[in-house]
Amino acid sequence: MFNSTKKLLFIGTLLLLIAVLAFFIHKHKLAIYTANLDTRPFNAGICSPVNSVEPATVIEHQERLIASTIYEGLLCYDAKSGELQPRLARKWKYSSDGKTLIIHLKENIKFHNGKKLTAGAVKSAWEKSFSESTEWSNISMFLSIVGSNAMLDGYKQEISGIQVVNDATLKIVFDQPNTAFTYMLTSPVFWVYDSSAENGPAPGTGPYLFKENQENEDIILVRNDKYHRGMPRLAVINFKIYDDELKALDDYKSGKLDYLDSIPFNQLKEIKKNPQYKELYLSRPLLNTYSLVFHVNKQPFADDYLLRRALNYAIDRKAINDTILGGAYIPARVAAPSGIAGYKSNMKGYDYDPEKARQLLEDAGYITGDQLISVPISYDNDDGHQAVMEMVAQQLNQVGIAVEFSPMDWDYYKKQLGKMQITCGRVSWLADYPDPDNFLYSMFHSSKIGVSNFSAYHNPQVDKLLDSSRKQVNPQKRLEILHQAEEIIVDDAPCLWLFQKCAHKLIGENVSSLSVDNMEMIDWYQVELRKPDLDGDQDKPVEKQKKV
Repeated sequence: MFNSTKKLLFIGTLLLLIAVLAFFIHKHKLAIYTANLDTRPFNAGICSPVNSVEPATVIEHQERLIASTIYEGLLCYDAKSGELQPRLARKWKYSSDGKTLIIHLKENIKFHNGKKLTAGAVKSAWEKSFSESTEWSNISMFLSIVGSNAMLDGYKQEISGIQVVNDATLKIVFDQPNTAFTYMLTSPVFWVYDSSAENGPAPGTGPYLFKENQENEDIILVRNDKYHRGMPRLAVINFKIYDDELKALDDYKSGKLDYLDSIPFNQLKEIKKNPQYKELYLSRPLLNTYSLVFHVNKQPFADDYLLRRALNYAIDRKAINDTILGGAYIPARVAAPSGIAGYKSNMKGYDYDPEKARQLLEDAGYITGDQLISVPISYDNDDGHQAVMEMVAQQLNQVGIAVEFSPMDWDYYKKQLGKMQITCGRVSWLADYPDPDNFLYSMFHSSKIGVSNFSAYHNPQVDKLLDSSRKQVNPQKRLEILHQAEEIIVDDAPCLWLFQKCAHKLIGENVSSLSVDNMEMIDWYQVELRKPDLDGDQDKPVEKQKKV
């Protein structure tokens, strides 16, 4: 009896010692892990090639995302409020006629190389980006400024309408009023950098500094300790570039990534329903539309708004999204996407109504039945687009419309669109700036025909409203005018509005304060890695740095 008790006491003491030792080992490892969070890279998976991170030449989303760690604009967009906020500027004001804009810069902001941000540096950066950009959508945002066309044509070496009043003040003078210009200032082409730097990427003012590009597989950025908003939370960001989305997803699942920027369509449904990813999956509608444009001066669409409306009513967008696109998009009913300032969810648009489509065709003088009406549809040759178009054709067949497909190589397709040779074609429109002006003025003002108005749509009443909106300095009144223009555009149906794209992202379990806005951008200054609580089992976020 005595021996048994002694044995039990020995075993109990041994187990207690093991438990205490395990506890201290666990705490030691946890402490090391916690300390490492202050220095280890934040690993972000990007599933597309990156050709540039310079403001003048970034084109694709992934390039803008990386560049946004290095560069900033004078203003930034708050997706929650739909309003502009100061970033490098502290305040701004239009003249009463909308033809002049005064911008006052914040003081004591420096580029990564230590040079001071001045109005002269802003002017120089903008003019360099204007001269180096090859994207017409970027160039066109400058063209309302006095002197921009003279510089574009090579007659002048500067844009005379960008004027330096003093080191902290810029004056922008427009040929025609343009109160949408402040929203354009959020575009990468207006991000600011030290244009005198000889080696790229040029120094910016952002929360992170470019360190190195390792053979276009890892782009590494380090914290800007002197960032004007305060100390960024992450020490290092490593953008890992993948050419295989499934490989990137596997790396995320194995814990190698803190952020995954895109999810393969064929994996999206599984991710959404898996409880493991409930708190890690991010999704939100983007200011990015997917449509078919009708050339309103070509048959069969010329002078036939009833046919154009009928096609809009004939399409079950939800069925296509669920069947072909894995639920990655949301159905579109009107011209401007949801989430944009002034969006009205109750606006009359186009829902799936095949009976109404048939009635409109009958009203237009078409006799449906065995003899189908024929419409052409062109698109850039891609398996995904083809699958969508085939299902569109099936639905149109059901109301008496046959489709003739014309798939084309992407480069050739873009040229044909620009030459206005496409009778009906696919267009995806990603907002250049977060304002309805970008979806209405750019795509439907007659001055943009052949530039970004690919339907040749010309309605004098719409032109007048869109011009009036750019003269209106009151933000709310400006949105009301834009809404009036949109109602007329939707009624005229120069497009078959199909979908609005959504963002689909995954974040790591220990990532905090990472959100994606409806321009598909991230405020990298806010992002942090959570530290485990050494005194308990729950994680708690690192104490936030105070904004300056």
